[in-house]
Amino acid sequence: MNLNANNKGQAVVITILIVGFLLSITLTLSLLFIPKIRASSEIKKSSAALYAAESGLEWCLYVYRHGVVSAPAMANSATFLNGKVSPPAPLTSADCLAPPLKTLGTYQGISRAFEISF
Repeated sequence: MNLNANNKGQAVVITILIVGFLLSITLTLSLLFIPKIRASSEIKKSSAALYAAESGLEWCLYVYRHGVVSAPAMANSATFLNGKVSPPAPLTSADCLAPPLKTLGTYQGISRAFEISF
């Protein structure tokens, strides 16, 4: 096979174009799917934060109806905070005496909140 001087770099150019095209497709797909994969992996953390917020709200309702008792301790190191102040502070029994009640549950960087009015 006899190659002209003009055709010697064609294979390299075509290879670079194909690799660039495949790389752009790969990067675009990763930009689309990585946030979705991250969100689906945080479902467990989200439900733990939701349960912590619910526990804080249940504790507040108990304090409101029956009087002051000690706050529950979370076995998984989740916390519940007073969601009515900014930035959120630890929830105290005094915060539970004035409706509306808003608790913010946190677990490993994920936060979920509940609020009730009565």
